[in-house]
Amino acid sequence: MRHKPTAASYRIAPMVAAALAVATAACGFRAAGETPAEQHPAAVTTAEADSVEAMSPQEAAAALASGIYKAPDSDKTEKVEEASTAADFFVSAPLSVFPTIDPMTRMDMIDYFKAGSDKASKNLIGGECRILEETAEKLVFTTSPVSEYTLVLLPSHGRKGDAVIMLARTLKTPAEDSTVKFYDTDWKAIKGLFTVPTLDDWMLPEGEKKRDDVENAVPFVLAKLEYFPESRSAVFTNNLPGYIPEESLGMAESSIRKSITFHWNGKRLVMEK
Repeated sequence: MRHKPTAASYRIAPMVAAALAVATAACGFRAAGETPAEQHPAAVTTAEADSVEAMSPQEAAAALASGIYKAPDSDKTEKVEEASTAADFFVSAPLSVFPTIDPMTRMDMIDYFKAGSDKASKNLIGGECRILEETAEKLVFTTSPVSEYTLVLLPSHGRKGDAVIMLARTLKTPAEDSTVKFYDTDWKAIKGLFTVPTLDDWMLPEGEKKRDDVENAVPFVLAKLEYFPESRSAVFTNNLPGYIPEESLGMAESSIRKSITFHWNGKRLVMEK
């Protein structure tokens, strides 16, 4: 399964920056010659310098200046652990998936939610984002006032990580409408696991009797997805009142199914008949 940086690895940067700033001053004493040994804090030893997180900025600075501790390469400073929950994969997702919220902001969102706070985080363009719901296999969150995501871990034995990531994005346009994508646990896109329902799928028997009129009134169906882990079902509910003219709404509602349910069978989403 994909490895992810922990909160500690992202938040180490300010301490290292502070240590380097103090180290610069320490190096000034050495410009004309070696700093006398007695000027180095005796408390700083090689063993203590093994972890910059265990030192104060002053101790880290002295260690850096004296050569006891060398700043590690950036690719070696990250502590990693197995990503196993929906929140883990949310944090580990590449920016190409969530381009407006960086990993640090995602971790802040989770921290606020776990603390019971409704405080919003800011995305990279100044919009508000927050976690709305979290379980081990499902995470619901917003990335702006008009964009909501549902990230779900679907069991899929035989695939890498024994799971598939389903990511549903709902846009308020103004009626809510969801699109769905699937990824493996390395965030590589997977095709062919879901077929978008057509107007034929939405049509009730009553609507078939007046199909031409229904097609004119409802050229497309906007629907929001909700996922229910206990039944492994994804339910699309239409939002006809949000965009169909009032004069056509009655006919549309009597001709179009209120919702369509799909079930995850371990390999793909299958429409319930």
